[in-house]
Formats: sequence, C-alpha cells, structure tokens
Amino acid sequence: MKEKLLQYGITAAIGIAIAFIIMGAKGVFAETDTVQVMQILSDSFFVPGVIIAGFGLLVVASNGGAFDIFIYGAHIFFSLFRRDVTARKYRTFYDFREDRKDKKRSVSFMLIVGIVLIVIAVGFLIAYYMLKQPA
Repeated sequence: MKEKLLQYGITAAIGIAIAFIIMGAKGVFAETDTVQVMQILSDSFFVPGVIIAGFGLLVVASNGGAFDIFIYGAHIFFSLFRRDVTARKYRTFYDFREDRKDKKRSVSFMLIVGIVLIVIAVGFLIAYYMLKQPA
C-alpha cells in the first residue's frame, strides 16, 4: 500500500512540477486578466496529463507484447558483439516471450494521474469559456 502511494505521489509531483514550469514560462504569476490565467492553467495541466497518460499507454502496449519483437531483435543484434555468440540468453523468440510474461509492470498509477491532470485542465477550460463569454 505504501509503495502504491509513493508511486502516485511521485508521479503527481512530477506532473505538477511540469505544470508549474509551463505556468512560469507563460507568465501566469504576473498575469492580471482572469481569462488569460484560466487559459494558461488549462494548458499547464493538459500537457503533463497527456505526457504521463501517454507514457502509461506505451507501457500498457509494451506489457501486451507490442514491442517484443523489436526488443528481441535488439538482444540478438547486441549478442552478436559478444565473445561467445552461442551463449546468448534467449535461443528463440518464444523463450524471450515466455520470460517477458512474468515481467509485466503496473501502470495504473500513470494512467490515473494523467487522467486526473487532464480532468483538472478540462475544469480550467470550462472556466475559461464561461469567463470569455460576453455578458
């Protein structure tokens, strides 16, 4: 349980740090127009949300075996440079796949944190459009 909270905490801290970097780059702390502030906040939370959720989806694809043939090819390629070429770890692609089945990574924390950041960005986007409408 503590390890899960640590994963969520570190991922959220990285996402918020990226958001603060974007806020600082766009000058949100010096901005006086509320509409512009909402636009900057929406952009600032959307970018790390998409990055973190995107990395999570890449790991989901990797866990599903989408990149196994490329990883296996890299193993075979680099094993050609060893002294004993016949002493490679995986004789066949099947052996490689069977070994990788047990090494799946949990990615729910990346997907959840990324989606939460995107939801926060959508909240600021709604506020932006509500403030931007003429009265």
